[in-house]
Amino acid sequence: MDFFPPFFDGTLREHYLLLFGTASALALAAGSVGAWLGAWLGSRRALRRALQDREQPGVGLVEERLDQLGAAVDLIAVEVERIAEAQRFTARLLAEKQTLPLPRKEPGAVTPH
Repeated sequence: MDFFPPFFDGTLREHYLLLFGTASALALAAGSVGAWLGAWLGSRRALRRALQDREQPGVGLVEERLDQLGAAVDLIAVEVERIAEAQRFTARLLAEKQTLPLPRKEPGAVTPH
């Protein structure tokens, strides 16, 4: 078996080194090619979308966002009105409340129970 280099005739540990080294190199190559391909395709898509947006600006998108903003402002106005009504109610209750004298406690031992 002089056809193979002595490395292939070595111990089991040397075979694992060769196997894992080859697998790592293949994984690195496949990952690099996949990352490059994904970046290339993603950049082409982004460029195509940017060119389309330049030719036809998204007027509908702006109107949709303004409608959403208007709806959000209306909801905030309703909530602020509820808070104001609750404050007026609380103020009226405090103004109408009769002040009653607090019962006087006899001095004595205070226990935490």
